[in-house]
Amino acid sequence: MQYAAWKGATLSEEKKVNDGDVVKDIGYRDQPLSETEISEMKSREEWNIKNPANEVTLVKNLRETELVPREYRNTSARFMKLTGERRLQPHLSELPPLGRSVNHRHTTEAVIYIIKGSGYSTIGYDGEVEQRVEWEEGDLFGIPLWAWHQHINTSETETVRYLAVQDTFMIKALGLHQIERHPRQ
Repeated sequence: MQYAAWKGATLSEEKKVNDGDVVKDIGYRDQPLSETEISEMKSREEWNIKNPANEVTLVKNLRETELVPREYRNTSARFMKLTGERRLQPHLSELPPLGRSVNHRHTTEAVIYIIKGSGYSTIGYDGEVEQRVEWEEGDLFGIPLWAWHQHINTSETETVRYLAVQDTFMIKALGLHQIERHPRQ
């Protein structure tokens, strides 16, 4: 069985699966950026060009990994591409004491693990009451697809550091990746 490529996608390596079936991986390709007034895609892509993802097999000590300021989001961050990964993209983010990320939403699902610190996130959809999710070191929670969300550090003295894992590579390959900043930001 052969799988067709997405129009405009490039095909990379072939992989044998099951009884001689071959699957072709969809390679990376450029995606048109959203042109809405609240799109964050241009800022993100400019930052990503200046700070490309680290391609690694292992990340040692997430508490001490060096991060880079990400001004458009009010955090510091480091994106990674783990060896062989085709769908998921992890990144570390850090909020300064009493820091707030930008309220935003994206077409990727996200799972967030709190490495250090405590605070809360607000999560909600247009026209619905926001939920407040309180978290602390060691907690794991998810951000639903296309839900507005913002992360808040409640400490006056300590940073918050978290690991977010999103299905970014897969969503980009499908041409569906978008990020918007809340209009009241």
